[in-house]
Amino acid sequence: MDFDAVIVAAGSSSRFGATDKLSADLFGRPVLAWSLALFESLPGLGCLVIVAAPGRVAEVTTMAETWCSKTCFRVVPGGERRRDSVEAGLRQCTARYVAIHDGARPLTTTDLVQRTLAAAEGRPGAIAAIPVTDTIKVVRDGVVAGHPDRASLWAAQTPQVVLRTAWLDAARMSDNDETDDAAMLSRLGLECAVAEGSPENMKITRAHDLEVAAAILRARGVVS
Repeated sequence: MDFDAVIVAAGSSSRFGATDKLSADLFGRPVLAWSLALFESLPGLGCLVIVAAPGRVAEVTTMAETWCSKTCFRVVPGGERRRDSVEAGLRQCTARYVAIHDGARPLTTTDLVQRTLAAAEGRPGAIAAIPVTDTIKVVRDGVVAGHPDRASLWAAQTPQVVLRTAWLDAARMSDNDETDDAAMLSRLGLECAVAEGSPENMKITRAHDLEVAAAILRARGVVS
C-alpha cells in the first residue's frame, strides 16, 4: 500500500524529567531517531511528516536531516492537544491512507507497521493493539465502581492507520480531543480493524523506560 506517515513528536515530556524524552540517547540515537529511520525504510512511503513542539521545529528538522535524509520529509509545529498535532500533520499529507505514529515508541518494527497497513486496506483504518493481561477495575472517587471483562479489552498502541479524509471529517464534528485515532473515527460510526501489536512496542514515558528499551534492543541483536 502507498501511504504517508505522521510522527507525532510535540508532547511536553512532563513525566520524563528535566530533559525531553524524544532527544534522550538510546544507543547513540535520540529516541525519536529510531522511528524516523524505521519509517524511512518502509516501502510505499510517500511523505513523512514530523509534528514537533513549536519551539523545537529547528532541532527536529536537524534530527530528520540526519536520520531520514533519503525520504521526503516535512517538520511542522504541533498544537496543545494530540488532535491538534495529528491534524497539523494530516493537512500536510496527500495519500489516501496515513500511518500515525507516536515518536516516543522507538521499538516499533517494520512487520508491525506493514501488518497495520494491511489491516487498514479497504477499511476506515486500523490500529496496533495488544490484549490486556491485568485485571482492570473502574475506579470512581477512590473506590472500585466496575469490573470490565478483560477478555474484550485491548491496549491501543501506534501505528494507527487512517483514511485521511475520514479523520478530517470526524475532526470537524467537534473540537473535543480524542486519545487516539480510532476514537476520532468512531465519531462517524466508523470501525477500525486491529492488528495485534507487541509488548515490546513500548512508549517511553519515564526515564527508567530507556533501560527497558535498551534491554529489548540488545535482545533483538540490534545493538551490543
